[in-house]
Amino acid sequence: MARLGLLLFLCAGIGLYAQEKITLTVAETKPSNSEYRIERLLLQSDDPTTSPADEGVIVVQLIGQNGEPISCVYNAASNPTGTFLLTALNKSNLSLAYAGNATTGSLRQRIFHRLVVMGESTAVCGKTLAGTLAGTVP
Repeated sequence: MARLGLLLFLCAGIGLYAQEKITLTVAETKPSNSEYRIERLLLQSDDPTTSPADEGVIVVQLIGQNGEPISCVYNAASNPTGTFLLTALNKSNLSLAYAGNATTGSLRQRIFHRLVVMGESTAVCGKTLAGTLAGTVP
């Protein structure tokens, strides 16, 4: 029941359009693209009663200004794992600013921080995202 409540809470907030985005240090070409925003977020919890395997998955679908998609996947093979991040997210207080960069304390800002500032995009997105985090939650 608690997981359902958390999922409903997250889905309600994710559906809202926010101005937070990654502004790339060097714009991509063909077509020219200088930023990404979160289009879709999928959270799949690990159910330890179904299998001894780690089933936790987070999929972040980014979309560029011209519709260029990037899928970033945290799962049992990634570092950190999807289950590790889902556990941390479940316990986090998103109303507080995030250390090192965040000023608004939003979920999107924490996702961008992990991908860009902590450098996880190369491993989980298959592409290095270098740039600055910009925007505010409306």
